[in-house]
Amino acid sequence: MEKLEKGKLYHIYNRGINSTVVFKNDDNMSYFLQLAQKHLDSKINILAFCLLNNHYHFAVEVLDETKEVNQALSNFFNAYTKAFNKQNQRTGALFERPFKRKEVKDETYLKQLILYIHQNPENHRIVTNFEDYKFSSYNSYISNLDFVSKASRDYIITLFDNLDNFKYTHQTIMSDFDTQIDNEENARPARFEKPARSMKDKFYNYIQELQDTITSKLEAIDGKAKFQEDLWKRPEGGGGRTRVIENGNAFEKGGVNISAVHGALPKSMQAYFGVKDADFFACGLSLVLHPKNPMVPTVHANWRYFEMYDQDGNIVDQWFGGGQDLTPYYLFEEDAKHFHQTCKTACDKHNTDFYPKYKARCDEYFHNAHRNEARGIGGLFFDYCKATNEMTMDNWYDFVTEVGNSFLEAYVPIVEKRKDLPYTQEQRNWQEIRRGRYVEFNLVHDKGTLFGLKTNGRIESILMSLPPHVQWVYDHHPEKGSEEEKLLDVLQNPRDWV
Repeated sequence: MEKLEKGKLYHIYNRGINSTVVFKNDDNMSYFLQLAQKHLDSKINILAFCLLNNHYHFAVEVLDETKEVNQALSNFFNAYTKAFNKQNQRTGALFERPFKRKEVKDETYLKQLILYIHQNPENHRIVTNFEDYKFSSYNSYISNLDFVSKASRDYIITLFDNLDNFKYTHQTIMSDFDTQIDNEENARPARFEKPARSMKDKFYNYIQELQDTITSKLEAIDGKAKFQEDLWKRPEGGGGRTRVIENGNAFEKGGVNISAVHGALPKSMQAYFGVKDADFFACGLSLVLHPKNPMVPTVHANWRYFEMYDQDGNIVDQWFGGGQDLTPYYLFEEDAKHFHQTCKTACDKHNTDFYPKYKARCDEYFHNAHRNEARGIGGLFFDYCKATNEMTMDNWYDFVTEVGNSFLEAYVPIVEKRKDLPYTQEQRNWQEIRRGRYVEFNLVHDKGTLFGLKTNGRIESILMSLPPHVQWVYDHHPEKGSEEEKLLDVLQNPRDWV
């Protein structure tokens, strides 16, 4: 049993004896919190709390010496037990002894603990949304309620950078907290099951980190512009983190966005998937970069994960999807070969059939049928990657993240080689004409755009893929034998690059 030492932070938690109910109603919980303020004031600073019917969680800072703190906690729990026993005509101990405690040794652990405590009611399926639960400290942070002190509030909000990020993190990240805590507390009533959090949380954590990695590298390459971050929330459930770069040295416009949305599957999408009433979860990272120099290709990439649930919350379907593709304005064959070789290397680590299979799908998918030409020179495209006898969902996770990790290697050397090449106004005009074809594909054919629009996604984030300057020139045709015509020939007749 860890000693409670002055100046240290702890996770304090406990349950009723044999998981008995210790809070029968709201009045019980309110009284418990009143006693906490009365007995622990000046001894312990409460950073976060959550009360459920048969257990509690506190994140605390110890302000006094060990002996005084232990006595204050003893008085607090004894006072509540005495009142509860009297009200319910019972005798004896109410809580297990001793209460559990675990030192919080770093800020990463503390952030996970705060998320874990606040999300506890939803994890136990007491409520469908932890934000609606009355007896946790989450709304003390959101609404400046009195129970959490101003000093505690300022400290925790700063830990999450700001209030917006505090809310966003709670809404989109499931705490990957030490499951030993759950095993030790063993406090979940039999009628509740902890929902599965494995794959979707694992993948969402991955794309968060990947977004940071990609945006940091792109800012370094550009040397001028910085990504503007925009946090948003979807009313039906979930939200996202949009990052947009504009008017830089290398990138005229680009976005690297992540989102995690959930809720009832809209009727239009039910028809698309061939299902009736169903809930869903979808998360992914989507990026598009429109360079300033026409010699640098536009690039698109997306890595995503989807789950569908029955009315009892069980997963009935799940899959991965994604890919990355290149859209040049002037064809440098060595760049095309480099991009495709990087894609092939990533695929070959998992299955040598993947590259030719997903390269062909990419050529097929990114095709402007009304123009009879490809959007670009392709790359990879895969979707509905589900568990099979050969590939588990963990295998698919490893493959998709392998491709995601290869993105910078595939694209950055091309940007660095071409971004300072000279170009003419005529070449800039050609770039903007070809951008028009890019816009046509995204608005007419792209499934991702369709899904975002039909699930009430955020319009600004969905349409961030559109370039800032575009031309539509009536019946335009490049000169015979020109570099522009050379590009069109490749777009109308896709090649094998490796």
